[in-house]
Amino acid sequence: MTPLRHLKRRQTGFSLMELMIAMTIGILLLTGLALIFKNSSEANRELQKSAAQIENGRYAIDTIVEDLRLAGFYGHLHDVSQIAKPGTVPPNPCEASNAAELLKAFWFPVQGYRGTIDAANPASDARPVITATSCDTLLTNANLKPGSDILVVRRADTNALAATDVATANVFYVQSGASGAEVQLGDGKAIGTYKADGATASTLNLTNGADPAPPAPIRKLRVHVYFVAPCSVGTGANGACTGTAGEDTIPTLKRLELTGKDTISIVPLVEGVDYLKLEYGVDTSPSAVSAQTGYIGDATVDSYTTAPADWTTVIAAKVYVLARNTQLTTGYLDNKTYTLGSAAVPARNDAYKRHAFAALTQLVNPAGRREIP
Repeated sequence: MTPLRHLKRRQTGFSLMELMIAMTIGILLLTGLALIFKNSSEANRELQKSAAQIENGRYAIDTIVEDLRLAGFYGHLHDVSQIAKPGTVPPNPCEASNAAELLKAFWFPVQGYRGTIDAANPASDARPVITATSCDTLLTNANLKPGSDILVVRRADTNALAATDVATANVFYVQSGASGAEVQLGDGKAIGTYKADGATASTLNLTNGADPAPPAPIRKLRVHVYFVAPCSVGTGANGACTGTAGEDTIPTLKRLELTGKDTISIVPLVEGVDYLKLEYGVDTSPSAVSAQTGYIGDATVDSYTTAPADWTTVIAAKVYVLARNTQLTTGYLDNKTYTLGSAAVPARNDAYKRHAFAALTQLVNPAGRREIP
């Protein structure tokens, strides 16, 4: 009979074969957990990319639509016909020195320049033609993505200055009554009952029944020029893209802003915007000038077009944005064709995911002036 102490000794520990089996099972379990973690992390990254893409696309659309809704808001001004028309039609969207020309441009709360998308060859996309304007010094070939449109919006700020507020020096402001308006240059002084220069007595007053009639409110003038740039952070002057080595290649929605006399700034808005396209709703019927409104039309869109014959008839707009991820997705191929109104964006055959966004908006102020009571 084997002693009990010998049996206990033989039952302790594992054999080499048992250790190898245990290690193999453990490795298989760890491999499975690692794969699950990897797949989960990749799915989470893709979800974050998609969420960022949707957020960027919606923000781009909302920003443009909100600006278009305010296009043509010049304070209390209703009768734009009392203002002289510009000599150049449509006016220069990058005018930054002449207050009289900025005032004349009030006739054109919205104007645009069309880029051309080549449905067969993306390399043949054409940039909008802006050589007749001073914008071409800012929107160079390297700073403007081919195929995308340019949109110009003119309006006054929705917040008026109080009598104790200071009008910033060398910044353009709008002062308007019901049938007259002026573009004035700030002088760094409190406006009180004066113009934006804080020294010249106001000649524009409100006809609200008060005696004496109070001076018309003064608001900052806003001119926004929306475009798509081929990079997010440019190395050129004013942040412009130059196409040089070291710049990113993230297409970005940006806009030019009139920030002061002889000063226009490039302001990045949304990364990952591939294209901006627009169609404009025009009000051309009835063609006779209404005795009640002083305008042709009746505030009803008669047709949509990409190139209005008369930009003053635009009262609505369809906005299209194609947004893409800012990072590649490994193993993905974007072979889809995207429709942006009357334009078709062919398959890019790259590893970026994309989504098209669209919105329809009315230009409340130009349409309201045409509405027959």
